[in-house]
Amino acid sequence: MATIAAAKVVEAGLTSSLTTCTAGGDEFTNTGVEFIRIQNTHASATYTVKVAASGITSVTHPQYGTLTKGNVYKTVAPATNSAFFGPFKQGAFNDSNEKIQVTYKTGSGTTDATFNALGTTLAGAHLLKIEVLYLEN
Repeated sequence: MATIAAAKVVEAGLTSSLTTCTAGGDEFTNTGVEFIRIQNTHASATYTVKVAASGITSVTHPQYGTLTKGNVYKTVAPATNSAFFGPFKQGAFNDSNEKIQVTYKTGSGTTDATFNALGTTLAGAHLLKIEVLYLEN
């Protein structure tokens, strides 16, 4: 697992700096303003990206009852320009180290069950890229 540093988007612009997604997943420190950009540059492979919700995924609200925040899944088709995720609420997505965990699998799985059933993590010379960005408050 690699820890990715967030790049600040400024008024003068930012040169995009995508890095290859790590087969075991990636993480980044989340202050609530970060978002991620995923790009699939493979000609034929589809990938699914999972952003894990924290262990505290359910809260009880007096007016709405029990509310649940689940994992976020997005299938990124071959030769996709970009998919964007975020920003992420800290209480819903941060782990105990104030980081967000991102994992990837080959194939299409947009629920917990279908993602887990894929069983194929990234391996070899895959072409899935990531960058973490943020805007100043």
